[in-house]
Amino acid sequence: MKLHSLFILTKAGACLYSRNITEDFENIEPNLITPFFSAIFTFSESVISKETPEILEMGGFRIVFKVEGDHIFAILADTSANILYINSRLANIVRVFEEFLENNIVEDYEEIHNNDFDAKIVSIIKGEDELSSSQPLYKKIIELIKRLTLENEILGAALFSINGKVIFTSLPHDILLSSLKELEIRHIVANEYSLTFYSLENEQKVFSRIIDIPWKLDPLLIVVLYESSVPLGMAEVNLEKITKTIQNII
Repeated sequence: MKLHSLFILTKAGACLYSRNITEDFENIEPNLITPFFSAIFTFSESVISKETPEILEMGGFRIVFKVEGDHIFAILADTSANILYINSRLANIVRVFEEFLENNIVEDYEEIHNNDFDAKIVSIIKGEDELSSSQPLYKKIIELIKRLTLENEILGAALFSINGKVIFTSLPHDILLSSLKELEIRHIVANEYSLTFYSLENEQKVFSRIIDIPWKLDPLLIVVLYESSVPLGMAEVNLEKITKTIQNII
């Protein structure tokens, strides 16, 4: 799940800022790709008329746009990248950009080059801005998951923030992606996160549930993979035990 690049443009299509986060597109010049964005804005007024992010998917990639005031923010990512996470990144980037404009004059034809601003953008894209203050707590939870896996109580697990940030995973890639997609759907359709489970073709079981900890952090979602021989009732009891242990840790 990669977020490759960020672009900040005026509604006229001028690129004020660009940043490549991965090496996949490091040789692409912003002046070559931003005309493509301008064409999208020309033929799709909905992209620049709504406050909610718009999504364009093509060729294994997705571009997520967000309009705020006179500026358009666009993130280029893999199609596997979680929309909730991308949206949360865009919201934080808008905030940091507006703070930058309060203290700096940026002309419509001028591209921003500022090391402090770069550092803040990279921190947001990678999720470091949210994880830094909670890292010791997450470290203890990760140690718990690894111990349970070594003791063969579970086959693997993943821990997400409610906005789609993958804090830790030892799940197979296909199960991880399907779990992230389920999180998106549950958020969009009902914003409801009750206990769920499904069985794989090999009869292994995947359980997920929200860990509600409102007094310290946003809710977390844990997804646990169980062996096929584990009865449903035992898997549910085990998940309840894991949830309570995590709540006690936090």
